[in-house]
Parts: sequence; C-alpha cells; structure tokens
Amino acid sequence: MINSGFKYKTVCLFFLIFNILLAQQEDENAAVQSSGKDSIQISADTVTKERLEDVVNSSADEIRNTISKKFSYLINNAKVTYQDMEMNADYIVIDWNTSDIYARGKTDSLGRIVGTTTFTQAGKKYEYREARFNMKTKQGLTYNVRTEESEGVIVAEVAKKMNDDEYYMRRGIYTTDEYFKAKKDSIPDYYLSADKMKLIKSKTLVTGPIEMYIEQIPTPFMLPFAILPATSKRSAGLLIGTFGERQSKGFYLDRWGVYIPIGEYADYEFRTGAYTKGSWMLDNNLRYTKRYRYSGNLSFRFDKNINSTKGLPDYSESSNYSITWSHSQSDKANPNLTFSASVNYMSSNYYANSVNPINLVNSNVVSNQTNSSVSVVKRFNTTPLTVSANVSANQSIQLGTVTMVLPQLAVNMPQFYPFAPKSGTKKGLLQNLSMDYRMDLRNNLTTTTDDMFTQRMFDNAKNGIQQTTQLSTGGTILNYFQFTLGGNYKEIWATKTQQTISYWKNSGAMGDSLKIETFDKNGFASYRTFNLSAGLSTTLYGQLNFNKEGLIRAIRHVVTPSISFGYTPDFSDPSWGYYSTYLGVDGKPVKYSYFKDNIFGAPPSGLSNSIGISIANNLEMKVRDQSDKKKGERKIKIFDYLNIGTSYNMAADSLRWSPISVNGATSLWNSKLKVNYSMTMNPYKAVYNIPKGGYSPTWHYVDEFGNFAPTNYSIGLTFGLDPTMFGEKTDYGKKYKKQGTIRYEKYYFDDDNYAHFDLPWRINTSLNYNYSKAINGTLNKTIMTSLSGSVSPSPYWNINFTTNYDLMAKEFTYTTIGLSRDLRSFTINFNWNPMGYYKSWDFFIGIKANILRDAVKYQDRSFRNYGSSF
Repeated sequence: MINSGFKYKTVCLFFLIFNILLAQQEDENAAVQSSGKDSIQISADTVTKERLEDVVNSSADEIRNTISKKFSYLINNAKVTYQDMEMNADYIVIDWNTSDIYARGKTDSLGRIVGTTTFTQAGKKYEYREARFNMKTKQGLTYNVRTEESEGVIVAEVAKKMNDDEYYMRRGIYTTDEYFKAKKDSIPDYYLSADKMKLIKSKTLVTGPIEMYIEQIPTPFMLPFAILPATSKRSAGLLIGTFGERQSKGFYLDRWGVYIPIGEYADYEFRTGAYTKGSWMLDNNLRYTKRYRYSGNLSFRFDKNINSTKGLPDYSESSNYSITWSHSQSDKANPNLTFSASVNYMSSNYYANSVNPINLVNSNVVSNQTNSSVSVVKRFNTTPLTVSANVSANQSIQLGTVTMVLPQLAVNMPQFYPFAPKSGTKKGLLQNLSMDYRMDLRNNLTTTTDDMFTQRMFDNAKNGIQQTTQLSTGGTILNYFQFTLGGNYKEIWATKTQQTISYWKNSGAMGDSLKIETFDKNGFASYRTFNLSAGLSTTLYGQLNFNKEGLIRAIRHVVTPSISFGYTPDFSDPSWGYYSTYLGVDGKPVKYSYFKDNIFGAPPSGLSNSIGISIANNLEMKVRDQSDKKKGERKIKIFDYLNIGTSYNMAADSLRWSPISVNGATSLWNSKLKVNYSMTMNPYKAVYNIPKGGYSPTWHYVDEFGNFAPTNYSIGLTFGLDPTMFGEKTDYGKKYKKQGTIRYEKYYFDDDNYAHFDLPWRINTSLNYNYSKAINGTLNKTIMTSLSGSVSPSPYWNINFTTNYDLMAKEFTYTTIGLSRDLRSFTINFNWNPMGYYKSWDFFIGIKANILRDAVKYQDRSFRNYGSSF
C-alpha cells in the first residue's frame, strides 16, 4: 500500500509542473498578443486542415524556434517572404499552427513601439507600427499604418486587410503635402480627416463624412463622403467647377464636367456651364499620347453669350466657338516621315466675346490673328529629295477673314555640287558650281468665317505651280577678294489668266462712254523668268594701339565693302508675250499682265541693270579690366554692326539711285543696354505740283539731288537690370553654415540668426521711336515705352508686371500686374488689369496637387463686358 504522504507529494508535483507549462503557454500567447488590441479570430479546425501554398522564407539577426509549440521568433532585422508578400520588422513571431504572423517595430526603454515595419505586396508598400497577418487567409490587422497613393499619403490608426483588394481603415487622414510625403515633416500642413475609409484595389479611396484640417485646425469644409482616385493610373470621375454670380449673366455653375479615360493612350474631358440669364457653354477636350511615337490635343468649345436682360438697351447675344488641334511626332518614331499639326480656328471676336473670358487674363484678348497648319514631310534614304504636303490658314479675328492654302505640295532638292570631285577640295568655278531645285504647288483661298467650306469659298480660288532653281559659284581673286556668280530661273504654271478690254458704249443722252472689263480665261498658261548676278567683296582690318597702361589699349575697325551687279530683263516687252495693253480713260494705253492675278504674281516689268553698293562695319575697343587677373583687359563693342547700302539702276531713264539705307546695333554694359537704329534717305528732290484748277495737289521726285532728307527712321532702346549688374551672385551655402529646415531650406542664417536668401529680380524697359515722312510732307510719329519685370521679395513670393505707355497719345495701353505665393501645399495667384477697356482681375487659391486642384479651391474674377462691370 502506497504511503499517503507520497501520494500527496506526487499530486503537488503534478500541479506544479502543470502550472509551469501553463505559464509558458501564457507567455507565448502574450508575445503574440502583446498589444492587447483586437485580433483576427481564425478557427483552428479550419486552419489546421489547410496547407500553405508556397515556401515561407525568413531571416533575422537572431532566430529562436520552439519546435514543440511550433513558434518562431525573429529578432532584429527580421524579414519574412511569402509569395508576393514581404514583411520587414524589428521583431516577428510566426505561429506555424495557425499561420499567423505578428510583427512590430523597435521599442524604447519603456517598451513603447517607436519604430516602423514595412509590408510590401505586389510592389505596393505599407508602413506601420505593429501588425498581425495570416498567410492562409491573407487577412491582417495593422496599427498606425501609412501608405503612399498617387500624389497623396494615407495614414490611419487601424487598418484591416480583408483580401488583396480591400483595406478598411479607422481614424484616417489623406494629404498631398510634399514635405509630409517625403518625411521631412511629421505633421502635414493640411489633411482630410475621416473616421472610416476604404481603399479598393489601391486605386480608389472611399470615405465616410470627411473634414478638412489646416495646420491641425478644423475648418467648415466638410462633405458627407468622398471618392478619390488613389493611383497614378487614370480613372473616370467628376470634374469640380465653380459657382457664383455675375451681374450681367446672373447666377452660374461654370466648368463642371466629367473625365473619361479612353484605352491606354487617350482621355476625354467634358465641361459645361450655365447661367440663369440664358448663357451657356460646352468645352470638349481630347488628349492622346503614345510614348516615343506621338502626342496631341483636340478641343472644341462653344458658348452662347447673353448679356443683360432682353428688352434693355445693353442687351446683346452672340454665339462663339473655337477649334484647336495640336499634334507632334516624336523624333524616334519615323525619321523619314513626319506629321505635325497646329490648328487654331475660332469665330470672330471669340477672345473678347467668350462667355468665360479667361483670355482677358492670359492676354489673348489683344491678339488680332491666329495661324494654323497641318504638314506631312517625306524624306528618302537614297536621295536628299524631300516631299512635303501642307495645309495652312491665317485668320484675322477682327476682320473675320481667312486666307487658306489648301493644299500646298512642295518638292525640294537641297544644294548640291554636280561637278565637285568625290574627294578633295573643290577648285575652280566649275567644281564650285552649286544648284538646287524646288517645286511648289499651291491653291489659295480667301474667304470669311461665315463662308467657310461653302461654294463661295472655292469660287475665287487661286492656284498654280512654281518651279525654281538657283545656280551659284565663286572663288577668290588675288587672295583678298571673294568673287561670286549666280543666276535664278523660275517657271510658273497657271490654270487661268486675266484679260482686260476697253470699248466705247453708247449711254444715251450722255453720249458714248469708255467701258473697261476684266474677265478670267480658263486654260493652261505659263511664263518663265530669270536673272543674273555677280558680286565682289573683301574685308579690311584696321587697328589703333594705345599705351598698354592706359584705360583704352586699342581700337579695332573691321570694314567689309561689297559691290554687286544684277540683271533682270524687261518681261513686259511684247516679245515675251506676257503683257498686253488696253485703252485707259485718259486715252493712253495701259500695260497689264495676263498673270496679274496669279498666285505667284506677275512677271517683273521694266529692265533692271543695277549695281549694288554696301559697306558693313564692326567697331570695338580693348580696355583695361582689373577684374580679369589673366589678361587684365576686355573687349567692348562700339558697333555690333553698322551697315550702309544703296543701288544704281543703269537701265532706268531717271531716278537711278535708290534710297540709302542705314541700320545698326550697339550693346553697352555687358549687353544690358541694346540700341537698334535704322534710317532711309532719298537722295532726290521732292517737288510740289499744283494741277490746273488747283485741285488734288501732288508731290513727285525729280532727277536732281536734294538734301538727302530722311524719309523714315527708327530707334529702339532695351535696357535690362538684374542683380548680376551689381556684382557676382552670393553663394549663401558657402558663406553661412546654418541652413533652415522644413520650408526654410532656402534660408541661411548667420551667427546672429539673421536670415539670408536669394532675392532674384529683373526689370526690362524699352523705348521705341518711329518717324516717317511722306512725299507730301505728312509726318507720322509713334513713341512707345514699355516696362516689365519680376521680383521675389522672399523665396515663396513672386511679383511680375508689364505695362506700355504711348507718349504721343499720352495714355497707357495693355497693363498687367501678377502676384503668386507658394503656400507649401497651396498656391495663391492674383492677376490684375487695372486700366483700359480690358480692365479686370482674377484671384485663385487652391491645392497644388492635380488630384485636388479642381476640388479644393476658391476662384473669383471680374471682367468688363460690353461696357458692363460684373
């Protein structure tokens, strides 16, 4: 029989061992659930029956395995990889029974988690303090999670991973603050806060009631929910516009719309606006791009602009439209075939009459014309020949006229040397002979915006083909003279010519009267012209040296005189068959060309046998410069160029000398001040002629030298000021050791903690004076001055301005003033046209990030329209 004492001791030992084992189990559970927070509950019955789908790889500085309990402890620089998931933490525990993973960041001396861990899946990275994750169900729970989505950052206290596509978050914020995103600052300057968030497929962030905080202060900007694209990939969505009131148009909703991506390479944007007094607008914009291939933009805008109320004297109504298309091809796409387009077509006065006249702010309102072109260029590998097709248009906005080239086909052969040797230097006139060829087919149309693409547009078409070739050669004579010879040949093909006849017609009681009629004659016709030229030039150098110790050390003058000869036959001579005559009203024959209305013009009339004379000058001096330690001197240009030219026509019966032209340019103070000037002088005397009866007096020149009075001259001065004019730019980074942080990176502090920073500024001013005097003595003067510039009083402020003043009319013309302020995540822009007919202002404040730029903003503007302010 067993001793009762022994039984008692055996029972006590059994309970002691059981309690030790139970304590160890509790310690292990505590390690897995140390936070005491909610955990994911997974049925052990279901888990144990499943197997992992892949191998689990793990590493750490220290690894401890409890084989009996199937636990692994990874300590310091722990890493676990499973399928497309990777977890990095300071401490990781793996429960192989349930396939649960617990991970946390580093802890401080008090046991608080201060470090972060990372979780990466399919290239998407998440940061958190601690987390639990199940490798079989792929569900998890994380705390203090942070992830970057597109332009923004999402931070939440708790996030629950339901599957690979869905995350539920509690007490989260979203911000686009660049400093917070780059972890330069731990607190964003603004954020959108929501108690509940849901991230779907890392593409869309859906929230419950959301509120905006600025500098951690709640604002009244709240929404019942928000749907934000949380990916850089494009997705369809609403476009937020503006609302308000304008006096002449009433209350409005403006530029609200939708955005729709189209496939991989295009997207479509539609915006609309409506006003309570009847105005409305549509704005369609299609963009497309393919990397290394092409990119473009197509837009169509239409609006109905109604001002005031019907029945009032200031009521007006207009329809306006604008079509723009731009297309560019990458150089890498096809070097032998290039397609490009730039189309800008609009209704008359579109810039001034648009219902949303943003053109007042961007200065388009002062534009008088637009240009459009579409071209295709084909090149060949085996020949330098180039073939191009082009369609172009020039639209006068104020006049409402359009001049189109529809189409233009050109074949171009660049300059080549048919007699040059295959290798070595070209010698002699024959080997230096060069030629080129160009064929130009055009069809010109002149119409109005109302007659575009109607039959009236094509009735007055002008078309033809022009072929030109140019031959030239040259060489050196006596080692100092450059000699050139040249000739041009032109051939024009036309589909119709013009014929003018005059005849006497009986006008009843008034007697016979002379009638003159011009009509078109359809059929193929052509003419040919040519001219010859020769030239001789040389270069002369002159230098005057002074004392090397003086301020001026030398003056250098370069003169390039040239003389040329040109010969053009008189193609109006009857022997050529290009001209005819009809009887004028004064009874004298009037000469005209059959090709006077040709697209390429008529053959030149009158014999030209002229000699041209020109002298080009360049004057500069060398002065002492102590700042140049190597040479001790620098060059100053007195004249960048000064050219004088005229010609003498030996074939003319009188007035053989042409007007003398003088033009030049000068740069001073290291090109800060630029002066341009030009002048034309007529050498002949002007005579005042009073006909019989004293009516319509006229002026004309006689073949007698006069006082060489200027007929026109102009001078323009442009002066630019910037800090470099007053010394070299200071490198504050080298001068001061202390640099600011978090929005003060551009500031440097001295020992007394005074801030120093770059203050860039620039001022440009110009003065233009133009003078012209007609033969009858009528004077025309214009004096315009302009002032423009920009200044940054601090690294995040910018002020710019431009204005023009007419000194003759004594009034300001178009004037603008602009201010902008970088507010970290926000930006402020203000533009003001303070005077004139286009008096207006525009104000904008909003988030810089594109994802919220249209949604979180305030914009207001005021324009003048048809004399009404609103």
